[in-house]
Parts: sequence; structure tokens; C-alpha cells
Amino acid sequence: MERFAKCDQHLLALLQRAEKKQVDFLVHILTDDGRGRVALSSSIKDFLLHERTNEDKYSKEALCHLLHEFQSFGGHSIANLFRKEPLPYNELLTDVHKKLNGENSKTKSRELKEREIVLGLFGSNWSALPDAERLERTTETVVISGFFNIKKNLNFDAAGAVTGLSVAASAAAFVALRLHPAAAAISTLGIISQSVGEAYRMTIPFVVQIAYIKMLSQLRINK
Repeated sequence: MERFAKCDQHLLALLQRAEKKQVDFLVHILTDDGRGRVALSSSIKDFLLHERTNEDKYSKEALCHLLHEFQSFGGHSIANLFRKEPLPYNELLTDVHKKLNGENSKTKSRELKEREIVLGLFGSNWSALPDAERLERTTETVVISGFFNIKKNLNFDAAGAVTGLSVAASAAAFVALRLHPAAAAISTLGIISQSVGEAYRMTIPFVVQIAYIKMLSQLRINK
């Protein structure tokens, strides 16, 4: 195993400052709760799961591998076989923003895309939403399949700044998504491309968790 795999140094610094449970969540996503993924080697999976059992924070080596696998896995799992370098985080963020039907994904700032994604999926109560609920929302079939629309799940204040829906409205939006006619059809037919579906089942919740950690960090600074 390469001791320090290539990864985004800004994300590495973010995770080194993050709470361990926040990184545990990322390991849970990447390893599919320990079950493993086709594009993830068993040695790296076992290494990350071992680090998750430690009480101490993750080592730099583990964080590098976690981010390297995330950046290599994004987009399309088959393409990863031919990719020489991990994808830049902003490219993965933009891809997820577009997948969630965000507008002007290529021209909006990184911070605005992250804010729209987090508020659109979790609402105004985003920082208090339990891990299980956040994971469920980011892996909903209609979300993975591209039927979620960020703009319909956002509010804007008088100055035009983006805000999240209320707790009740955000929860109701996801109930409506689950009852969407497309949801039953997608569940019956499966994701059109299993390899693409597999990639988004990891990249969407992973990107959202990164954005969530960054927003929490900023929230603490502003207090």
C-alpha cells in the first residue's frame, strides 16, 4: 500500500481538524458500511475500518487514502480504471450540484454550491439533522437518479441570499419525493447504469458530508 496517496491537501487539512465521528461517517460511506465496493481494494477498506475502531483521530495516511479513493471513484467507476490522477474536488462538487439539478453549476463559487446542496437536502435545520437521516436523504433513489431539484427546496431572503426550507417543509419535500411516480419506476427498473448508480451512491453523500463539515466549521467560527 502506498504510504501517502495523492489527495486534495485542503480537504486533508479540513479532515485533520474535523471531529472523528464526522470522518467515521465518510468511512461508512466509502466502504458501504464495511461491505466494500467493487472499485475499493480490500486492503484499503480493512485499513480504514481498522482506523475507525481506534479512539484516536485518523492518521494522515488513512485520511490521504480516504480522500484519494473518493477523488478516484467519482463520476463513473469504469472510467476509474483509466484515470491516472484523482479528480479535483471542485469537479466532483460541480458534478453533484448538476446531478441535483442545480443552476449555473460551472460558474457558481464552491462555497455557494456547497451551501445550496446542504440547505437544499437538509433544510434550515441542517446542522441538527441526525447522521442517519442525512445519509438516508443523500442516498434516496430519486436523488441518486437525478430527480431531486435543489431550487425547489430552497428559499431566498430579501437580499437574495439562499436559505433552507423549514424543518416541516423540508421533511414534507422528501415524503413527496418518495411518493413521486418516478420513484416506483426507478425502483422497479433499477438505476439505468449500475456503474454510474454505484458511483453516485458514494460521491453524492461524500460530497455532501464534506460540505456539511465545512459549513459546521464556519458556523463555529462565526459564533
